[in-house]
Amino acid sequence: MNKTAIIAAAAALLLVWPALWTQPAYAQKAAAAGLASASSASSSHAEAVYKAYLPLLSSSAKLPKAIGYLNANIYAVGSYRATIMTLRLENVQKAALPAWQDRFYAAGVQRELTDLYEPGDSLAKLADKTDNANLRLLLRGAAGNGYKLETAEGSFFPVIDYAAYRKYKMYVMSDIRDYISIMAVESDLPSNKDNGLTIAWAEVASRALAQESFIAAYPRSNRIETVKSLYRMYEIDTFYGLNNTPLFHYDNLEMDLEANKAYTAVLAKNTGDSPYLKKLDGFMKLLKEHDYKLTDEIEEYRKQAAPQAQESPASSQPSIPSGAAQGEQ
Repeated sequence: MNKTAIIAAAAALLLVWPALWTQPAYAQKAAAAGLASASSASSSHAEAVYKAYLPLLSSSAKLPKAIGYLNANIYAVGSYRATIMTLRLENVQKAALPAWQDRFYAAGVQRELTDLYEPGDSLAKLADKTDNANLRLLLRGAAGNGYKLETAEGSFFPVIDYAAYRKYKMYVMSDIRDYISIMAVESDLPSNKDNGLTIAWAEVASRALAQESFIAAYPRSNRIETVKSLYRMYEIDTFYGLNNTPLFHYDNLEMDLEANKAYTAVLAKNTGDSPYLKKLDGFMKLLKEHDYKLTDEIEEYRKQAAPQAQESPASSQPSIPSGAAQGEQ
């Protein structure tokens, strides 16, 4: 190749090179602009979905539509909006619940439900059973508004069906995801009925630990006070039991054997910096020194570990009259 040809080839390469170099940059800019445009469109769509939801919460009469809309659209709004939408639904359900419960407490409704109800019956199943059109309408209405049937002391009443919220967990923020888990456990199996525990002592401790973890992880959560209230209840249940399932037997003031085994196993299984476990550990060690009987020292310890509110249902649990323990010794 002669000198002239070499110069010509070099000149051609210099002319082409800028285009080869700059083309990817233009493509990147175009792609970035496309992503920004798509992101903006997605955000606008999410906002539109969210705004269309709000009017459905303006009246409890629209709850079934609000639930259906949330079920169909929660995937499209992002975790922040999904969280707000979920909590606002719960707020409306809570606000409407007393009126629904009043309707159930009507004497005629209670009588008919007593005749119809079999353990495990849902609102939908009872609605299918009854020949009373008004009762059927009531039962189906409660179910459509996101409630489930609960019973206690021979009465029937609706409560929020938090199990239905589980479908929202993948879309909401982490604190509300964990909140739904806590509330769904309570909804599936309430811890007490008829002033007695309906769950095992180990489950009492397990739920308390889950609530304690939530409180530590999410101190600023919108639902922190609800979980704190639950946790206080479980602390009292842990150290006192309930009237019909006391931690210490009324006749001999001895600790319930199943509770003793459960708490010992919980402490053996769980480690970590848990205030609840530390209090339980101190309680069990002190009980061992007192042959697992309720004494003045034990009474004082649990008063410090789980102070009871004046109206607490555990307030009539066995306690030591002044000087009784010394007299027994």
